[in-house]
Amino acid sequence: MYENKEPYNCNPPGTHLEQIAHPSGSNHAIEKAIIMEHRFAFFFWMKWRNRLSDKELLKQPAPTLVTIDWHRDLAPVPDDQKKVLEQLDQSNLSDIANYVWAQFDQTNDGHILCASWLNLIGDVVLLQNTTDYQHSTVKDMNGNDHGIFEFRDFNSFQEFMLERNDQNIFFDIDLDYFVHGKGKQHYSEDFNRYSDDEIKQVIDISRPVFQKILPNISGVTIALEPGYCGGIINSCQIMDQFHSQLFTKNNEWKHLKRSDT
Repeated sequence: MYENKEPYNCNPPGTHLEQIAHPSGSNHAIEKAIIMEHRFAFFFWMKWRNRLSDKELLKQPAPTLVTIDWHRDLAPVPDDQKKVLEQLDQSNLSDIANYVWAQFDQTNDGHILCASWLNLIGDVVLLQNTTDYQHSTVKDMNGNDHGIFEFRDFNSFQEFMLERNDQNIFFDIDLDYFVHGKGKQHYSEDFNRYSDDEIKQVIDISRPVFQKILPNISGVTIALEPGYCGGIINSCQIMDQFHSQLFTKNNEWKHLKRSDT
């Protein structure tokens, strides 16, 4: 086994990390992580949550996770894994990345509740294509409750978010949300990606929900998940349109540029 040369200053293989302006327009920066497989979002939520705490920028017990995903990704954490999670050295980023790669559910649906267990994220607000509205509660390792709020209807999701007062948000997107049908390797007959216009209807910075979310974002994770998007070409095309709804060609927040003009 080979040890990482910089175990306390590294990112998981196959991930791309960018520093971007804070979407509130304040003078500090946040990070945007682009990952191939969704489970690696855990790594960045952990790093960002700890950084917020260290810099005294955490304004709530743990950041709210606002996630957009075709799937629910809410697989329960096995009891034996809970014990291992509690024993992880969160400062050793190499070990964390290796653990997520090797020991997390390989179907990429266990990372959210693993993060909840360690209180790396607080409540979870999920816009998904699987079920109608659901509300459940899970406890973390210290017995704290974390609400999980699931929506399929965008307007209901928007109304719910507008009633909240989240001050730290991890904004998480799995690009497979933007597909009709479903599958991986074998796809349903109706499988096709959203058109550019359909993506624009969902990701529109003029919508009240994004005006509420954007200034409070403390980190962005984007999962490409080409296997669930119908291949890498579909994934890249979705990414191109999705990304252009939020960012300029210079990787600046579009809502900040608009306010300057």
